[in-house]
Amino acid sequence: MPAPLEIARKVVADEAEALRRLAAALGDGFEDTLRTLRDARQVIVSGLGKSGLVAQKMAASFTSTGTPALYMHPVEALHGDLGIVTEQHCLIALSRSGNTEELLRFVTHFRRLGGPVIAVTCARESRLAELSRHVVLLPELPEAGPLALAPTTSCVMMLAVGDALAMALLHLRGFKAEDFAQYHPEGALGRRLLLRAEDLMHTGERLPTVRTDQSFADLLVEMTGKQLGIALILRRDGTLLGTFTDGDLRRLLERVENPRGLNAEQAYRNSRRSAAEPAVRASTISPSRPAVDCLQIMRESVITSLVVVDEAGKPVGLLRLLDLLKAGLA
Repeated sequence: MPAPLEIARKVVADEAEALRRLAAALGDGFEDTLRTLRDARQVIVSGLGKSGLVAQKMAASFTSTGTPALYMHPVEALHGDLGIVTEQHCLIALSRSGNTEELLRFVTHFRRLGGPVIAVTCARESRLAELSRHVVLLPELPEAGPLALAPTTSCVMMLAVGDALAMALLHLRGFKAEDFAQYHPEGALGRRLLLRAEDLMHTGERLPTVRTDQSFADLLVEMTGKQLGIALILRRDGTLLGTFTDGDLRRLLERVENPRGLNAEQAYRNSRRSAAEPAVRASTISPSRPAVDCLQIMRESVITSLVVVDEAGKPVGLLRLLDLLKAGLA
């Protein structure tokens, strides 16, 4: 009797071999199938049992990559769900044998109301294949496992066909990473491509600002009270003169013995970096600047915050490195 580990390895090896044979079996008809799917207003995917579970995953993959799709249970379809079907819909029907009775009944009624049918099956001579415009033929192979009964190899091949169709359609439609992000706004890619500075910045009363003529004491109170480690020094017209940080405070105290009598502008002028220190390449951004760009700017300039300014150069927000890290952009 073989060991369980040997059985497990044999199952994986058999399924891997099935996928290699499936890849070799895909031919020119596959491109015709893709064009039919591309031209449909919406794709309906259906199957029963394990094939139905694969169909659900297939529909989800289509939808997330730019091809509107939904899963429809073949029995529920015959009890009202067919009401959404028009001739602009396309059906992908999954059945290893091609003779699943409930699915065939659904396909028959779909043809009366809807558009083309695409079969994914192992049986070229099946009734399902006869009812379909296109047939994605799976290699006729035994199911992996000791009894060769439970759907294993056939399901893996159906999953692969679904992924192949979805990815080929993605390419055919010119679908880009930015499009993918639109459908996955809360995923890592979505956050990286969709988040803007205005989505993460501190605004309003949380913004630590002082005028140039305010006192050094006012500057310190604003910087420490807002707890952002920085204060924005504004000219009389509201535009940004510059920023004052913890590092600036240290430099000021090293250079000025008693800074109490200084105003905010004087404190700012006396705290600038020396020529020997690395220059900050950029410190202001627009509200619409992608958050990933902001992260890159901070890394290149070795700073931990950026001032968000409007078209007139007036601060409207503050974006910190910590805000980007919390958003999962690092």
